[in-house]
Amino acid sequence: MAMPAWIPEAWGKLTADNQRQAGDFLQFLLSQQEKEAQSKPGKRRLGVLADRFISMADDFDEPLEDFKEYM
Repeated sequence: MAMPAWIPEAWGKLTADNQRQAGDFLQFLLSQQEKEAQSKPGKRRLGVLADRFISMADDFDEPLEDFKEYM
């Protein structure tokens, strides 16, 4: 977005103190915008952790020897 033409003219009409305050406010807005950009989660991608897990054993669903007396 292009800067509106009235901004430089309005800036020139401000006192030095008001120019400083306007500059401070712009810095504040920029810092808030940066914080928001950093806090937004990125787009999720499938398969990012696919190579980090070990598959389960083939007998995973089989009853354990330790619990046979309870079954």
